[in-house]
Amino acid sequence: MARVVGRKDERILTRLADEFEQLAAQLNSPVPIPMEIGKFTQACRLVSPLIRHLGVAMKFADIEYSAKVSGVVKAGKSVNTLEELLDRDIQQNTIKLQSSGSRLLIRVKRSLEMLKIIFERSMASSGNSLMDPVNTAYKQVFYPYHGWASRKTVAGALQTLPTKSLFIKRLKLDEASAFVQMQRIVTAVAPLIHYIDNLFLSRESAKEMLRLL
Repeated sequence: MARVVGRKDERILTRLADEFEQLAAQLNSPVPIPMEIGKFTQACRLVSPLIRHLGVAMKFADIEYSAKVSGVVKAGKSVNTLEELLDRDIQQNTIKLQSSGSRLLIRVKRSLEMLKIIFERSMASSGNSLMDPVNTAYKQVFYPYHGWASRKTVAGALQTLPTKSLFIKRLKLDEASAFVQMQRIVTAVAPLIHYIDNLFLSRESAKEMLRLL
């Protein structure tokens, strides 16, 4: 955590791209190395500053996301890798508990999916609004699992989002530089999302978890 707090925010996209590219390289190596919980959560923590740059109205999303990442860290104190975390929950029959490390991992994974879609839509759009990228990502990822109250909260927050140009300015980058880093993140996070999905799909007793919030 000190590594995240101790450095300035202006290169947050580059730092995030660097971290996720390291994880992707690990997964794409000829002999894949099991994903360590510490390395995974270290990269995931860097998403929080991005959420904060979306404005005060998105504070609830940052708090919820950070809690899920911290939950994975806490749940993984007695194991080293994501695979071990999932297998332990299966063996102890705790996988379906709301507070289980496996369930929290799925929620963090969905947040990464949302980040990926937001960046993809932002780069593809010629407009200056972030509402469409964020709303599209939310509808695809979290909307099916949320109740009326959560959907209403998100709808209200969407109205307060900064423009794309202001968001990029807060990141202390120009659009071209920001898009380069966004593409790096989109490319790097894709195999990570696929990897986590496969952890659950490859275990018969864990498959249905991907359909739960």
